[in-house]
Amino acid sequence: MTARPRRTALFDFDGTLVDSDAALVAPFAALGVAEADRPPLGLPLGDACARVGITVDDYLAHYDPTAAQPFPGVEAMLARLGRWGLCSNKDLATGERELARLGWAPTVALFSEAFGGRTKRLGPLLDALGLAPGAAVFVGDTDHDRAAAGDAGVAFALAGWNARARPAPGDRVLSTPAAVLDLLT
Repeated sequence: MTARPRRTALFDFDGTLVDSDAALVAPFAALGVAEADRPPLGLPLGDACARVGITVDDYLAHYDPTAAQPFPGVEAMLARLGRWGLCSNKDLATGERELARLGWAPTVALFSEAFGGRTKRLGPLLDALGLAPGAAVFVGDTDHDRAAAGDAGVAFALAGWNARARPAPGDRVLSTPAAVLDLLT
């Protein structure tokens, strides 16, 4: 009997690997965007800024790339992965700075620019990793993440360690980052 091949873990970044809600909202607050008018988290930055009438440059001038910290257990879980991918709506320069600061080196990391500034898609990440959809699981925290997985035919798991994440019917909800490892075999 042959062993089932391991799946590869693919992750969203903000709200999944790092607790970034406060860091992502702070620039909107600093630029005078009322709480009720702030865009939902998880949108591509250009879309979020356009919705509230500010420029991406103004937003980034107020963004602190050191403010987001890993959720408890994420670093230990990532250390046990040999190969993993990252797919994020974060802008490339900020995403690369944050990965370097955290000392994380995904096998492939794709940011907003890889999708023409539109919402992330898993197809390009699967292609870059040479994976079929059934050979991966995507872990995220938003409806956007759930949709990206569904569109690509990839299994989705909700990062339930983020208190803001809300399950939808059929979601596999993970209570800790370590639970990701159980999905890979």
